[in-house]
Amino acid sequence: MLNSLHSLDLSAQEIELIESALHTQQKILTVQSEAGGSGAHKRLTDHKQLIKRISRSRLRKHTGFIQSWVSAVRMMFCTHCNQPR
Repeated sequence: MLNSLHSLDLSAQEIELIESALHTQQKILTVQSEAGGSGAHKRLTDHKQLIKRISRSRLRKHTGFIQSWVSAVRMMFCTHCNQPR
């Protein structure tokens, strides 16, 4: 599905909108696939993979922010840490 990767600058709201549209399309493709649509099953698989990639990417960005914030607080207040200050 994705032969070459491109980078886009999207806001969190835009990503949520795209993800919502993908979920709606996934529901439509599920019905078509169950009805025996020939290309629907392949497209459904592609949509599921794309939704997983978006979810993982969002999770990774959110987790990275939390980890960096926690590290900064730990460096400021931790007296028992062996980290250089």
